[in-house]
Amino acid sequence: MLKFLIGPALAGVGYLAGSIYGRDAEQLVHKNPSVTYAAVETALGNVPQSGTTFFEGGTPMPYEIKVDHAPGQKLVVHLLFEGREGAEADLDFVSQRDGKDTLIVAKVHSDHAVLRTALAGTNKAKLSYAPDWMLNLSMRPLLRQLAGQIEEGGTPELSGLTAADAEAKWESNLTGERRQQVAAYRQYEATRPAVDLNGNSN
Repeated sequence: MLKFLIGPALAGVGYLAGSIYGRDAEQLVHKNPSVTYAAVETALGNVPQSGTTFFEGGTPMPYEIKVDHAPGQKLVVHLLFEGREGAEADLDFVSQRDGKDTLIVAKVHSDHAVLRTALAGTNKAKLSYAPDWMLNLSMRPLLRQLAGQIEEGGTPELSGLTAADAEAKWESNLTGERRQQVAAYRQYEATRPAVDLNGNSN
């Protein structure tokens, strides 16, 4: 009974944190917008544009990545599973300091029904229930990684950092208060009852 009382309270903390910190993901890059845009575009172009999922415990499923381009201003990345869009990431490139720097603003939108099908039974299944603000938070370490690579002048790599490494690096830069909010949400995730697709709880 205790976890049923604690769970909603922790959920409230998590969603409050999300409403404040998870509206989008932002990263300042100390390069001009044209250089920053080109580097991110190259990094996306180096990612396999189609293939088959290989998540542990799941059924392999064809996926495809499509990118819409608005040169120097915006990239929209579409992730499709069996032709159905599961997620979309909007990347805006905003000029800063009279064009000397660039602010990358990322917003992720997901289709939970598509993700549930694609990730069913896999070790990533929980992601299909994550609200968009949580996905936005997960973008921050990736953007930080890209910014560092762009500023160093190298070719950015989207595959060079594991999800666990990215999360650890992101969390190490949080303030004490924000780290507590993330910990509270994780505690809620660990203690809430599982709900199947028919709405039954365990």
